[in-house]
Amino acid sequence: MNAIVFDKSGTVVDTLRVACDVATHEMMVNVSSTALVDRMVHGALLILENSEGERLLASDDEMNFLEFCKRHALWLRCVYTNNPAPFSLSDALSHCDTITLKCFRRTLKTIEDEIGGVYTNNGVIYDVAHKAPRYVLSTGGRLFPGVTDLFSYLSKSGWDIFFATGDSYEGMREFTHRLGVPSENVFCFQTEEKKAHAVRTLKQHYDRVVMVGNDSNDRAAFREADASVLVLQDGHEKHPEIYLEATHIIENVIDLKDILDVGEWKSVR
Repeated sequence: MNAIVFDKSGTVVDTLRVACDVATHEMMVNVSSTALVDRMVHGALLILENSEGERLLASDDEMNFLEFCKRHALWLRCVYTNNPAPFSLSDALSHCDTITLKCFRRTLKTIEDEIGGVYTNNGVIYDVAHKAPRYVLSTGGRLFPGVTDLFSYLSKSGWDIFFATGDSYEGMREFTHRLGVPSENVFCFQTEEKKAHAVRTLKQHYDRVVMVGNDSNDRAAFREADASVLVLQDGHEKHPEIYLEATHIIENVIDLKDILDVGEWKSVR
């Protein structure tokens, strides 16, 4: 039996990430969230447990983000950090009183204008070293062309399909339903190490486990997998080390059909 594990954003979903600089209010469209984190000595990507896009849009522009989270009993999860040193999520949230919901309205409206009201995640890029939120981040996305057919092909070829993603369950629900991936095969709020743990766990039950991803937070899972596929389709610059971890590199995710044969691998390098 074989299993294949996909990251979501930038791997099977054409993800639009929009950031707003908390200090300058500069808008950045189609950014890499991990790249923004990696600019810091110790940064972290923190997302809401649910998207909350509609609720954010309906709230008072001048309300601060800390008050919003308290009012609606919301919490943040860390899904990526570039430094293993521990930090307090509650402390990070307490410093988010400098963010007004106007920032989220701007990022969400930009996504709405670009691709429609398809919101998957909302959160903050936090500078742990300076105890300050640097960016508000909102994401939305659509499946890359051909992904539905690819997943159908994999299922018919005997592959069990899984997701390991930093996204929330709410942000995944529409995509997994369309792709026919059962909820028990979806691992959400996955940090880099949690993705690697998911792959290790699956290797106890499958003859071969393949990891398919596109970004820095897939590196540890690449190392654990029997084979790893780096997808370049999102067009973002990659951390140099991820090229060394991947056993296969493809331009588009649907190119998996060219390198996957039932039980056989053909090198594309």
